[in-house]
Amino acid sequence: MRVTYLTGTTVYLRALLATDKETVAAWFPSPFPKSVAAAEEWLKESYGSWGSGKPTYLIIAQYSDDQPVGSCSLRTHDYRRAFLNFTMAPWLDNADELRAEALRLLIPWLRDDQEFMSVLVSIASDELATIAAAEELGLEQNVRLREYIARPGKRVDGFLYQALNTPWKVADA
Repeated sequence: MRVTYLTGTTVYLRALLATDKETVAAWFPSPFPKSVAAAEEWLKESYGSWGSGKPTYLIIAQYSDDQPVGSCSLRTHDYRRAFLNFTMAPWLDNADELRAEALRLLIPWLRDDQEFMSVLVSIASDELATIAAAEELGLEQNVRLREYIARPGKRVDGFLYQALNTPWKVADA
């Protein structure tokens, strides 16, 4: 199920499907493994709807094999503000590049097509390709959380980048 406006060169974004319970380790946002049965239950009961305040999950899938490689949690408030948080399969060597491509698809769609006032994106300081994509798209770093994200054997800073829609920008006074 490929949606043309959320299609990149190596990945595309799509809605969650019941069959995604089989690949839950690639997309579910948790540091702990989730079983297929638990994923199926979660898909039935916990999935949010657009604008409900609950996150809507978009699967990031590869073209090469149509397998999920991650997800993007999209939380909206009042149909004006959106917050994105990515989860990528922990075994991927190219997770940063795939996340960056997904970001390049999502920001124009949310900011320009859906006309959200602002879109906030959580990015770890060691995700250099994603940071480059955010800056290329005109996002600005607003927050730096020192040693906020745990990595094997260390902690890294977390950033919040913001895409502000053009009608809401105010020139410096």
